[in-house]
Amino acid sequence: MANDEHNLRQIFFLECEELVASAEHRVESLRAGNALEPEINGLFRAVHSIKGGAGALGLKSLAEFAHAFESFMDMLRAGNAEADDTAIELMFECVDVLRLLVDEVEKGTPAPADRREAALSALRSAAGDVEELVDEEFYGDDDGSWAMPAGPPADGDVKPLRKYRIRLVPGERLLAAGVEPLRILRSFREMGRVSTDADAGTLPPLNDFDPLICHFRWTVILETSAPQSDLDEIVEMLDDLASIEVDELTPPPIMPEPSDTAPVAVAGPRTDRAQPERSDKPGATVRVDVNKLERLGNMVGELIIAQAFLARQTAGMDPKKQRPLFRAIDEMSQHIRDLADAATSIRAQPLKVVFQRFGALIRELEKSTSKQIRLNVTGEGTEIDKTVVDRLTEPLMHLIRNSVDHGIEPAQVRTSIGKDPVGHLRLVARQQGTHVVIELSDDGGGIDRTRVLNRAIERGLVAPGTPMTDQEIDELVFLPGFSTAAAVTSISGRGVGMDAVRQAIAEMGGQVRLSSRRGEGTTIQLVLPLSLAILDAIVASVGVQNYLIATSSIVESLRPSSGSILRIDRRENLLSWRGAMLRILSLGDEFSVDGSVADPTQAILVIVKHAGGEMIAIQVDDLIGKESVVVKSLEKNFRKVRGISSATILGDGRPALILDLPTLGTKQGRRQYRDAATLVA
Repeated sequence: MANDEHNLRQIFFLECEELVASAEHRVESLRAGNALEPEINGLFRAVHSIKGGAGALGLKSLAEFAHAFESFMDMLRAGNAEADDTAIELMFECVDVLRLLVDEVEKGTPAPADRREAALSALRSAAGDVEELVDEEFYGDDDGSWAMPAGPPADGDVKPLRKYRIRLVPGERLLAAGVEPLRILRSFREMGRVSTDADAGTLPPLNDFDPLICHFRWTVILETSAPQSDLDEIVEMLDDLASIEVDELTPPPIMPEPSDTAPVAVAGPRTDRAQPERSDKPGATVRVDVNKLERLGNMVGELIIAQAFLARQTAGMDPKKQRPLFRAIDEMSQHIRDLADAATSIRAQPLKVVFQRFGALIRELEKSTSKQIRLNVTGEGTEIDKTVVDRLTEPLMHLIRNSVDHGIEPAQVRTSIGKDPVGHLRLVARQQGTHVVIELSDDGGGIDRTRVLNRAIERGLVAPGTPMTDQEIDELVFLPGFSTAAAVTSISGRGVGMDAVRQAIAEMGGQVRLSSRRGEGTTIQLVLPLSLAILDAIVASVGVQNYLIATSSIVESLRPSSGSILRIDRRENLLSWRGAMLRILSLGDEFSVDGSVADPTQAILVIVKHAGGEMIAIQVDDLIGKESVVVKSLEKNFRKVRGISSATILGDGRPALILDLPTLGTKQGRRQYRDAATLVA
C-alpha cells in the first residue's frame, strides 16, 4: 500500500509540473492580451486539478492554497471580478507560490511562509472569504437521463449550433489524480446544452469495489455554438486519464436546387476538423521510470558494441562468397541503428521542462532590480537528452541573471537613449544536425570592453599595454572569479560566474559562444549534443593506445610539412595554419604513452575547437576510422580525470578514452594524465 501511495505521489508531481507550466502560460497569454475566456477557463482547470490531487494525497497546505486560488479564478469566470493588471500580477504570484509549494512537498525545499500568507491575503481581499465551492445540482429528466441547462446566448451573438456525441470512459487513475467526473460534465455544460446518459454496467460487486476507480461511463449529447478548440481543450486536459471519443452529429448543410441563376456560394462542412486517421493530436503517453530508460540505453549500447565487434571479425571475409551473411549483418546493423535512434528519442525531453521555470525568475529579477523585463521564448519543444535537461537549469538561470543585471539598462536610462523602457530577452532553441543550439540574447548595452580590460589589468590577469582584439577581451569574462560588479548583490558580484557556466556546458560535451555589440546587446550560444549516451567520434592511435575525438569538434586533419612547423623547444611546437599559428598538443606527451611518434611531421595533426573557440592541433600517430560508440562514465567507475570526459569499448573489445577538449593540455592535469594512461594499458 505504501508503494502504491509513493507511485501516486510521483505521478501527481509529474502532472503538477505540467499543470503549473500550463497555468503560467495562461497568465502570460492573458497579459499579452489574448482571448480572456479560454485562458481563464484553462487556468481554472489547471489549478483545480492540482487542488484535487493534493487533497486526495493529503497535502493540506498545497490543497488549501490551490482552493483559494481556484475560488478567485471562479469569480473571474463568473464575471464577478475583472482580469485587470492587478489581477494578472496576483495570478502570476499565485502560480509562483504553487510551484514553491509543490517543490516543498516533492523535494523538501521549504516554501517561504510569508510569501504564501501574503498571496492568500491578497486572494481573500480580491475574492472575499474563501468558501467551499459546490458543484451545481444535476437534475433528472422524465426519461431518466440527466440534463444540465445552458445559459441564454449573449444578446446579438447568434452563432450556428453544432451537435456532438461524446463518449467518456474514465481511466483507472482519474480519481486518484484528483479529477472529478462531475467537473468534466460541468465543463461540457458550460459550452451549451447537454443531455447525459450514465452507464453503470461496469459497476462491480460490492466486495470488489475500489473507491479509487470510477466505474461509470457517460454518453453526452452536446449542442453548442462554441468553437471546436474549446472541446479539444477539455479532451487534451484529460490526456491519459480518460478515453474520450467525439463524433460530430451536425447535419450537413442543405444544398440549393440547381437553377439558371448565377451560382450561390454555400458554406460546406468544416474541413479543418482533424479526422481520426489524420489527427495531429499527440498519441497516448506512458510515464516510464528513469531507471528503466537507463537499462534500455545500456542494452542498446551493448548491441552497438557487439555489432562493431562482428563487423571487425568479418572485415577479412569475401562479401561475394558470404553474401547471405553480409546481407544479414547489414540488416542487423540497420535495425540496431534504428533501435539506437528510438532509444535516444525516448530519453529526449522538450526544453520546455527547463524554460518553463524562467517566467518566475524574470518576475523575481524585475522586483529585485526595479527593471522592466520581457522574456520571449521560442523553440521550447526542441528535444534533447534528459541528462542534459537535468543539468541545464543552473547555467541558463545564471546567464539570464547576468543579462538582466549587467546587460539590460534601467528603464530611465533606456528611455533617455531612445530605447523601449522595457528590456527584452530572447531565448531560442533549435536543432542543428546532431546538436541543439540554445541562444540567449538581450537588447541591453552590450559588453563594456574598456571596463572589462581595466578590471582584468587590476587583477593581474592581463599585463598593461597588451594588445587585445574585441573577441579576446570578451573571452576575459570566462576567467575564473572574474566579475565587473561594483558590489556584491543577491544577483552577482561573488566571483561565481561565466567560468562556471562554461565548465558546466563543457562537462556536457558542449560549447559556449559569445558575441556582443556595444549599445545593442549581447548574445550567448550554448551548443550541446543531442545525446550523451551515443557519440560519433574519430578513433586515433597513439603508441599502443586508442583515443576518441568527437567528430563535431574536428575542423580538419593533416600531415604537416616541415616548413609549417615552428619549433619552440623540445616539447612545444606551433603549426602555421591558414595564416594563424596554432599550438600543437601531443597526446603522447600529455598522456605519457610509450612508443608514440615524437616528430609532428611524421604524425597526424587534428585541428579542433578548444576552450573559448581557440583552435589547437592535436598530434596523434594515426587515424583508424570513425565509429559510433557508447559513452561510459569514467567518473562513476574510476574518478574524474582532467582531459578525459568518459570511456567506451571499441569493436575489438578494447577500452578507449574519450578526450575532454576544454580541459585538455592544462599543466595541472599532467599528473592525472599519467594516471589515465594506466586505465587502458
